[in-house]
Amino acid sequence: MNWTKDVYAHSEQFDRQYIQRCIQNSIDITFSKMMACLIEEQTHPIQNVVKRGDHFTLYVNEDTFIEYTHTYQRIYVNANAQHIEVLDPLHLIDWLNQYNQMQYDYQLLKVEIENHLINQALSFIHCSQMPKSDHPLLKSEQYVITGHNIHPCAKTKLGLTFNEVMQYAPEYNQAFKLNWLLVKQGFLYNNLETSEIQTLAKFSGYTGEIPEGYDLIPVHPYQFEHVIRNIYKDEIEQGDIIVLAHKGGLVKSTSSFRTVCPLDDMTPIIKLPVNAQMTSTIRSISNNSIINSKTIGDYFKYIYRTDERLNEISLPVLEYGGMTYIHDTEDKQRNLSFILRENNTQYLTTQSQLYAATCLFEFNEHHRKVYTDLIETASIHQSPIDWFEQYISILVETTLTLMTKYGIGLEAHLQNMSFEFINGTPQRLHVRDFGGLRIDDTRIPAWLDLSNALTRATTEGMYEKVQNTLISNHLNTLVRHFSADYKYDETLLWQKIKTTFDHVFEQLQQQNIQHTEADKHAFYTETINEKALLTMRVSTEKQDIYVQRHNPLLMNDDIKV
Repeated sequence: MNWTKDVYAHSEQFDRQYIQRCIQNSIDITFSKMMACLIEEQTHPIQNVVKRGDHFTLYVNEDTFIEYTHTYQRIYVNANAQHIEVLDPLHLIDWLNQYNQMQYDYQLLKVEIENHLINQALSFIHCSQMPKSDHPLLKSEQYVITGHNIHPCAKTKLGLTFNEVMQYAPEYNQAFKLNWLLVKQGFLYNNLETSEIQTLAKFSGYTGEIPEGYDLIPVHPYQFEHVIRNIYKDEIEQGDIIVLAHKGGLVKSTSSFRTVCPLDDMTPIIKLPVNAQMTSTIRSISNNSIINSKTIGDYFKYIYRTDERLNEISLPVLEYGGMTYIHDTEDKQRNLSFILRENNTQYLTTQSQLYAATCLFEFNEHHRKVYTDLIETASIHQSPIDWFEQYISILVETTLTLMTKYGIGLEAHLQNMSFEFINGTPQRLHVRDFGGLRIDDTRIPAWLDLSNALTRATTEGMYEKVQNTLISNHLNTLVRHFSADYKYDETLLWQKIKTTFDHVFEQLQQQNIQHTEADKHAFYTETINEKALLTMRVSTEKQDIYVQRHNPLLMNDDIKV
């Protein structure tokens, strides 16, 4: 396993046995995610999967197959009368590639998985015991040790050195200052208020002269060092962009890496492009994300001014807008931009604890999952199953109400949903990051003017977004952990979730909301679409790829609509 040399090279201060344990943990979690994807997606060259209890056989053909036992994380490959245990995910990729028939790019996947394995091991080594920030928002973001809950490339960060990962990844709890540019006004599309631009300039700490007709623009340090001078060489030479030596505005990364949070509780959070691959995507920012951000923020303000029930259980983290370079060249378009988002720290009380949902299932410094500590804290007045039901009630009611009543398909996966807890009990959902929303333009008011981008969706596109993120990702992860940790049958847990769906749809019907019956039909279909995360990594196709998965809401087959 040559990749482990990089792990040791960046962990010299640690005990060798500890490093070895963390490397094995990295291997185990990577195998678990890879095999889950191979089983669900049957990615080529896998043709058929047979399950017997906890044992899976994944067939390439009758004589060539993988044997996998989930509980013990044991994997064997069988071919040419040989039975060989696989101990490294990279070796499994090599084996799959032998039977690939040039249909997929397993060599690219191998590069991504190798990078992920190193970063995952380093996160375990350096961050598992690392003290967290005292900042009420940032503290929870720094528990993101294993990253995306189901993606096999969860810690992939291609383009960054390992030292840069350690400087900028949220789990390392490192503060850093932003870089700044002066950009000629009118050069960038701008939908910010003057007061918001002034707040940003004050936060920068820049005391030099800002020439008349220029704005001060934040840039992520990685972007400043590796991207700006190359992509915007002409604009710099022409004086449209002035590169400053100044660094200022102290921030730390949130769990989304490119989104950074100032260390106070009021200065807006800043989403910045980082031209490097995280998991599966280059983390630049599209023009449409900026153009739509303020409009969508205004729509959320309109909704929450009038909907008392949504106000009780949830809070939209508003986006104020931003700036972006509208240009025919995609590199120029996507790499000089930013979005300002309100700092929702200001809405927390002294009793509140805020956790991004993706961090709830990570292990804390006491080797316990974060959410189990919360349940224990709440146990004085609430049983674990009561906690589960309250969590899903807030999440499902918020998501379905915004969809059916207002046409907003939330990207309700774990990273975008933060829960506020008081004494361990779920109290309120904080909804953030509007870039991945799908809004059904047949259900919105005429004044809501959205650009023709992915955000503006069909009804089916809205359904697909909610089903894939709420059911397949968020609720599925919650059920899997809760079942394992509290010994509840998964069928029973999905029955409770289905009861919650029933109740919310019933409440919407009582309000005579027009689309309730259609939405109920859509969510009680036999199968739902689920993103084929592994297949998308090896496929040469650029669009999203989905597999049909049995709808867990119908686990008892008792829904009749």
